[in-house]
Amino acid sequence: MRLLPKGQELNALSVLADPVRNAVYEFVRTREEPVGRDEAASALSMPRNTVAFQLDRLADEGLLAVDFRRLNGKGGPGSGRPSKLYSIAQSEITASVPHREYPFAADLMAKAIERSSAQNRPVNVVLAEVAREAGNDIGTKAHSIEQALTDHGYRPEERENGSVGLLDCPFHQLSTNYRDTVCTMNLELLTAVVERTQAPYTACFEAPSRDGHCCVRLDPLSTQAHEA
Repeated sequence: MRLLPKGQELNALSVLADPVRNAVYEFVRTREEPVGRDEAASALSMPRNTVAFQLDRLADEGLLAVDFRRLNGKGGPGSGRPSKLYSIAQSEITASVPHREYPFAADLMAKAIERSSAQNRPVNVVLAEVAREAGNDIGTKAHSIEQALTDHGYRPEERENGSVGLLDCPFHQLSTNYRDTVCTMNLELLTAVVERTQAPYTACFEAPSRDGHCCVRLDPLSTQAHEA
């Protein structure tokens, strides 16, 4: 199972807001085998053209997968054209405003718990390790620190002193209830992102000035060197 790409989630949800389209989606979702346009139209008592349009729209949004197959089981010349069949795409929709990354946090924590149990190591130590690994991966894929921060919902803002404040916390509700665990994980994650992107910053804790702000800020290396 995968999540839809960032930016596509709200589009997918808006598509499902249409009652006709949602009915078509739910019909396909509850079927064990891929379904064709005729079958869906008959089952839903809708015109075939209407159902075909809705099926293709759902496929365009990544909610349905498409396959072509001859339903009569025959092959070769004279066997007819393959039918267009639809099945549920192996993806999940998660969307929030502001952008949050709770599934990502859950994945890090579950991975840390399993590794901690298997290796008989303290879970907080392993969570920091897992967070750094994830940060390395994010930094490797990003073209810049700004892109990495924006893509993962931190909403970076450069300050007059050269530091970068993070106006949104992608783990906001989790950090509210489990501040020490989540903020430490976040610091390890962002430290690795900074290092991997070779950005001229160092990540450090900062008490959020407003509800929803991140507990980490990025200080320019020149400032750190001067303070040292």
